[in-house]
Amino acid sequence: MRYLLCTILISMCGINCAFCQTEQEEKVMAWEDFMTLIMEEYAENGEGAMEEELMEQLYELHAQPLDINLATKEDLEMLPFLSEGQVEELVNYREKNGRMESLGELMFVKSLGRKEREMLRLFVEVKERAPLSDNKPTPTWKELLRRSKHEVVWRTDIPFYEKDGYKDVPAEVLEKSPNKVYRGDQYHHAFRYAFTSMNHLMAGVQMEKDAGERGVDYVSGYVMLKEMGIVKNAILGNYKVSFGKGLAVNTSVKYSKMMMMSSMDRMDAGITKHSSMSESGYFTGGATTLRWKNWQISVFGSYRKGDGTYNNDSTGMSSLKTDGLHRTRLERSKKGNLGITNLGGNLHWENKGLQLSATAIATHFSVPLAPRYNTDASRYRYYNARGEDFFVGSLAYTYRWNRLTFSGETAYSNTETQNGMATLNALRWRVNSSNALMLIGRYYGAKFVSINGKAFGENAAVQNEEGFLLSWASKVIPNTVIDAYVDAMYFPWMKDQVSGSSYGYEGMVQALFSPNSKWSLLARYRLKSKQKDFALSDDEKSITTLEYNTNHSLKLQLNCNLSSFISLRTTATGTLVSFGNNPNEKGFAISENFRWQNLRTKCRIDMGITYFNTDTYNARVYQNESSLLYTSSSTSYYYKGIRTTLFASIPIVKQSLFLQTKLGMTKYFNRDTIGTGLEMIDANHREDLQVQLRWKF
Repeated sequence: MRYLLCTILISMCGINCAFCQTEQEEKVMAWEDFMTLIMEEYAENGEGAMEEELMEQLYELHAQPLDINLATKEDLEMLPFLSEGQVEELVNYREKNGRMESLGELMFVKSLGRKEREMLRLFVEVKERAPLSDNKPTPTWKELLRRSKHEVVWRTDIPFYEKDGYKDVPAEVLEKSPNKVYRGDQYHHAFRYAFTSMNHLMAGVQMEKDAGERGVDYVSGYVMLKEMGIVKNAILGNYKVSFGKGLAVNTSVKYSKMMMMSSMDRMDAGITKHSSMSESGYFTGGATTLRWKNWQISVFGSYRKGDGTYNNDSTGMSSLKTDGLHRTRLERSKKGNLGITNLGGNLHWENKGLQLSATAIATHFSVPLAPRYNTDASRYRYYNARGEDFFVGSLAYTYRWNRLTFSGETAYSNTETQNGMATLNALRWRVNSSNALMLIGRYYGAKFVSINGKAFGENAAVQNEEGFLLSWASKVIPNTVIDAYVDAMYFPWMKDQVSGSSYGYEGMVQALFSPNSKWSLLARYRLKSKQKDFALSDDEKSITTLEYNTNHSLKLQLNCNLSSFISLRTTATGTLVSFGNNPNEKGFAISENFRWQNLRTKCRIDMGITYFNTDTYNARVYQNESSLLYTSSSTSYYYKGIRTTLFASIPIVKQSLFLQTKLGMTKYFNRDTIGTGLEMIDANHREDLQVQLRWKF
């Protein structure tokens, strides 16, 4: 069966590619090239794939480009690759010189390099006879419906192997151990529908069934209005909220440290729709933002069911479950057993270079949180959120003066059992058009509790962390962009596998040399080191001490465009891990990716091969590979083996119906099985096929 599907896939690719060939056109950056560049440059190496919310936000902006002559500063700040200074200079250029007649004028914005200009072309356009007045008439409902656009996306994942969780188990065994099997089949399905009209009216529905689940397990939807009179936006359904720097509330994207170097000055992403397949971290209800002159006021309310694990006496929740998986009877028993209510608001004021933003949010759980910390191994949870009522208030601020920008947020939490403070502040100095320095300081008290907070830092929670980061971005060397930062961290309270106060540090330097549109070379070195419990033992006793767990990683990547149709990407990644007096653990991966694409017809084929060899799982290396729309693929390689991928994006009906497929095959040379528990595969290889259909009308 697997070979038949592979043959059909390759045949379809060959037929359509022959059909797709048209005359060559001027080389411009494709969407796929942009996503590869963003994931390589900005996504945290070794800390998971880029967040789906960010990918989706960027694609929607690409699908409906902004008019460069009408785009507001706020619109342009949604693009994470543009710094605050670049956005400001672009807006000033337009105000000074009037209407831009072509995107070629971007060359006159000095702070924009060739890379930023190429990426910006994916999100902006010049519309003919576009009025420059902000007093545009509000469209009627009839006009909104007439000028609407629709998109339907269906995706399925097909594994060509069987995990232990899907094998037949005797009835007598299943009766005693009902969690030894998954309740559903091994296929993953996802469906989404999106409606948009003139960037004023949006609606959507998402449904998903994870592998192992029985039936559709997740349904989400929203209806949203934007820029209708004094209504900046209003939404019903599932939505995201982000104000200030995220200390009080941020259920949207958390940028990596690389991204924060250009986006730290921004605040108040505000209220946006939740249109991803993430089954946690969103609000359900209604929200609105009203705008009048220099003021904006936002209010939001939410009630939704969450997943949680009851403690032994069922008097509280020992932990929250956020992975959205409900495959076994045990996982199913944790679904929706917790009611979560959120009420809050924000008041924003802006005048020239000064912005102030005040936020307040109250959260209530129907069942109190009661994390366990009665053992040595769980004592680090002592300051975890507990109780049923939580409140956080904050004040965010930004002030710009010439080449200096100061921004930050200070928050205070008030709960039944613990109160605390957190503050995040940044100072950016644009030394000149080629150099920028930034200093970021953070203090998140161990007693600070922010249920919905998500902000810059090392920890997942806005808690128990102090630190300073100094970054430098430079274009002083011709055709070269240099980014570097050093981050020093301190964690005053214990953490998981850290039995005391601990320190950490991280450093990164990256250079991207791109002399022309034909080729570029990326070199990146990162060092991360954090203290962790280490057991020292002799003949008589064992002592636990804190030792630095240090990870060195080096990445080299060469991109070469052989023609407007064919490009190659060669990547080499290495890692070295040291911990106490343990032997060093090493690993490396070398990959080659071949791409054929036609920008006019949107036809594309990627073929990739990667060889990897690591001493242990700890020395795993991360690399990105081609992926379907709305998905990212940051793959971790460990042990010894080879991985090959074949990706095809085929326009079945021009500019309307698209097929994307991806076949991935991984073979290990020194393993007899893959995975553990119910996820174990009794073989040293695995093959997966992903299929996605997208219909735009």
